[in-house]
Amino acid sequence: MAESLINSIARLRVIEKRLLPKDTVGRLLAAPGYAECLKILNEAGYGESAKTGGDEIEALTRASLADAYSLTEELLPGRFASAAGVFRMRHDIINIKLLYKLRMRGAALDSAELDPGGIYDEKALREAIAKGDYSMLPDELKDALEGLDVSTYKDPDPQAVSREVDNAFIRFARSNRSAFVREYFSAFADFTNLSALARGFELSKLLPAGALDGETLARIAEALKDNPDRIPGMIKSPLEASPLKEKLREGFAEYLRTGHTSAIEKARDEYLISLASEKKSDIDSPAPIIGYMLAREREAEIVRLILTAKRSGIPAQALEERSMALYG
Repeated sequence: MAESLINSIARLRVIEKRLLPKDTVGRLLAAPGYAECLKILNEAGYGESAKTGGDEIEALTRASLADAYSLTEELLPGRFASAAGVFRMRHDIINIKLLYKLRMRGAALDSAELDPGGIYDEKALREAIAKGDYSMLPDELKDALEGLDVSTYKDPDPQAVSREVDNAFIRFARSNRSAFVREYFSAFADFTNLSALARGFELSKLLPAGALDGETLARIAEALKDNPDRIPGMIKSPLEASPLKEKLREGFAEYLRTGHTSAIEKARDEYLISLASEKKSDIDSPAPIIGYMLAREREAEIVRLILTAKRSGIPAQALEERSMALYG
């Protein structure tokens, strides 16, 4: 754990050069097969600490992520440690929902493959969900799971599990002392809510509102029934100086044009990447270091995507747009 954020950011400027550059990603996409991709990654020093044996793709990406999380912890001063923890808890949330739903069905939890990267020990998390003892979790999540224990006891509802756990996590994230963390997850909620409305979700099933407040979301839901072309103007008026709302408006306009909610999700990814990138020179915020951690996570997702496709014989053309969009 670092003492000086300024020194950590200076050190980070050297370390971040080790990220896979776009030309290396391009070489991976152009490589004729899986073995050639592994060779390119080996030459680039990707996943150097990976253990041999088992699935090569998981070994490489898990090793790279483990290094990134360790470095993040090392670079962040103690007062910012909770900020990195919030971002890593996104992986725990995936695992909590999976384990809870398995328990609800009476299935075994031991064999479930969990998402790596969370802050909780996998064995401890399995035992906590199995026993219904959530004391290790933040109060927002503890209260949500205890409420689900009651509401789903006689009427199992997997959708309710996802909704309540996601809502609790957003409330927890937006209570963080870091303005960057609050801004990031508030924007995430806005894009998610807009996408959910486009897919026909009810207002009661949305995340806690951010820049798009409850009244605006209700107006959007109503306009979706008979006049969706009015909605971009509801999201952002021409006189508003709001990069977030502008990106929300653009994403929804593209959804209207194509009919695909993936347009809103693409706009979300682009905005969140830009949010971290724009703050990379902020010397009084955890944003530069967390931005590096997020870049390493995107890098691992790209590597996993390309290697899996190459091993399965999927043509590179189907991967290029998604890979480069993720890279930012």
